[in-house]
Amino acid sequence: MTVAASAVPERVVLAARPQAALRLYCVPPAGAGPECYLRWAPLLPPWIELCSVALPGRGTRAAEPSLTDPAYLSARLAAVLDDWTDPRPYAVFGHSAGALLAYEATRHLRRTHGRLPSLLAVSSLSAPHIDAYSAGLPPRLTAGLEGIRELVGPIPDQLLADARLMAAACTPLLADCLLLLHYRHRPEPPLGVPLALYGGEHDPVTSVPDLQAWNDLVTAPARVQLFPGGHTYLQTETKALVDRLTETLDPALYARAAATA
Repeated sequence: MTVAASAVPERVVLAARPQAALRLYCVPPAGAGPECYLRWAPLLPPWIELCSVALPGRGTRAAEPSLTDPAYLSARLAAVLDDWTDPRPYAVFGHSAGALLAYEATRHLRRTHGRLPSLLAVSSLSAPHIDAYSAGLPPRLTAGLEGIRELVGPIPDQLLADARLMAAACTPLLADCLLLLHYRHRPEPPLGVPLALYGGEHDPVTSVPDLQAWNDLVTAPARVQLFPGGHTYLQTETKALVDRLTETLDPALYARAAATA
């Protein structure tokens, strides 16, 4: 398959703060674009610059063909994260399918001797080495609207009433589900990057043990931090999640600065 040269993730600065000490990259969840993190901007302190990525086929790039190769996308995402023109430390947060891309981009940076993030934060996704995607996704994809609601939350009535709008909304979601189904984990040494684990208390898609399994992939295990809600808890618990992540970023930032001094 030939991939167009323009089919790469693009950096999107959601809250420009050139004097901020840290860049926070938030990788969108399945089917979404960077705009899903706009609500984070006023909740973050001035020392964090909020960024995201626009992926082909998602959000404002919905007219482009979706890419479903996790190795290709994560390698291109790594190039966005490790910006040689900006020496500031950075952290990366990924929710749902975005968590897998954040993790694999970090592993790609280690393999290529790139600059690693100060924190890898993953949310609402089973650890990639336990083969949960092929077991959990097909039943939901064949369960109709109920299965889709488990993945994305409530579906507006105007979407349900318009087949074309529903197709446009579901296409990027299905593309990211294919991305997860295409994924094959390749064992590597554990990452020496601080980890944060987040999830919903009543997530029907990702269980707490499946979140805890991420600790197998890092040198310093982290405690799973849960919030009220299901797989899309970040839509209703935005402030609580941002506050918790900010608390984690502060010590993680200075720990990484001390280690590299």
